[in-house]
Amino acid sequence: MSDNIKIAFNWIGPRGPIPNTEVPNMLNLASVTEQVQTSSHRFWADNIWPLIFCNNKEYDLSPANYLDGDDIFIYPYTLAWRIPFLNYFYVNSGLFEYSHTPGHILHQVRWGKGYILVDISAEAWVEPGHLNAMHSYFKTNHIPLNKVIYLTGCMNAEQMYDTWLQTQPIKDPTDKMKLISFPISQDSLAIYFNVYGPKIPEYDTEKVPEKLFLSWNRRFREHRIAITLALEHLNLVDRSYISMGKTDPENESVTIERTFNSHLTADFFRFDDECVPRFLNKLPLKLDGETDVNKMCQDFDDANRNYYQNSLVSIVTETNFNAREVTLTEKSFKPSKEKHPFILIGAPGTVKALQDMGFKTFSEFWDENYDNIPEPRQRMASIINVFKYIGSWNDEQIRDFRRRVKPILDHNYETLKVRYSTVVANKIEKYIRSRYPKI
Repeated sequence: MSDNIKIAFNWIGPRGPIPNTEVPNMLNLASVTEQVQTSSHRFWADNIWPLIFCNNKEYDLSPANYLDGDDIFIYPYTLAWRIPFLNYFYVNSGLFEYSHTPGHILHQVRWGKGYILVDISAEAWVEPGHLNAMHSYFKTNHIPLNKVIYLTGCMNAEQMYDTWLQTQPIKDPTDKMKLISFPISQDSLAIYFNVYGPKIPEYDTEKVPEKLFLSWNRRFREHRIAITLALEHLNLVDRSYISMGKTDPENESVTIERTFNSHLTADFFRFDDECVPRFLNKLPLKLDGETDVNKMCQDFDDANRNYYQNSLVSIVTETNFNAREVTLTEKSFKPSKEKHPFILIGAPGTVKALQDMGFKTFSEFWDENYDNIPEPRQRMASIINVFKYIGSWNDEQIRDFRRRVKPILDHNYETLKVRYSTVVANKIEKYIRSRYPKI
């Protein structure tokens, strides 16, 4: 008998398992049937088995009804955007009830060697409300918290969780969930490299690009608007490739004026009276004109490569800035795909999170200490100083930079090919084996 950790699903078809998160529907059944393709953008299929576990020799796929009391197993739930996160954790109508989780699975998680895996790695939901809802739901259902593994896109999830635990009346320090950070966007790009073998971007060290910065901004965020206004203040917008709309693409009633008139100038940066109207007159700033969100996130066809090759540095504006949760979305990894230097802007610790994954950043060339500044206005001021410094370079300084930065770009390109899902699978295996070592 194998002592591998089993990944258990209620329904398994010829092309793989159906999600445990909900009762199968026609699209679920079609998606795991031989030679059948689904094309609905409103449909999602569980990919946690092929994404994380199938290529690791420590795990086996198993039908849930084949498990016995001696099996070590994980019963995974992949949560979807279609249902608000907190709805999954309503007592008496939450995750277990909605999915019709078999009673023997819950029994073996409570008393045996079963584990629950909750995956929402596309989001960074580790705020007190999220954690409190999960704790309450699992405790009400008599699930030991140390039998719950939570995959999240928050890169400082353990730190956030430990800080929250200090406010809770927990008697047993081992009675807590296992949080594991999973930047799923990196894994998607690594799969793209390994499956399709894209054409390697060229990096001409002697070329002085026409543009200084490249910055993609689709969703409105106050820090993204503040950064773009700062570039206008420094007379660098016209020297850059920047995307920025007049209205929020997901809510046309939200205008850019309403967004920055609320708290922007007070929170981040003070602009002169002429800067704002001058900038507004330039909107909308469009680059490729792409409107499909999936294509924007993936950029697998290299359609935007010319923007990278004709600009000096990417300004990556991550999801969070004035927040504690560190995120690394596709925006953080796309410059490495294109062998492009980048200034990574997010919550404190964002640059360090990328470094911890093995990527190299650019403190040799500009000050990255802003990543350590907790106060948003001071951090923004430090970032703007970086823009000002790079904006002062002459042609020879730019060529010198491009010659010296190339080894870092080559390193990051190779690092991007390594799937982070392997790290996640190993962390999960180590956590479970600490309680049930191999005989």
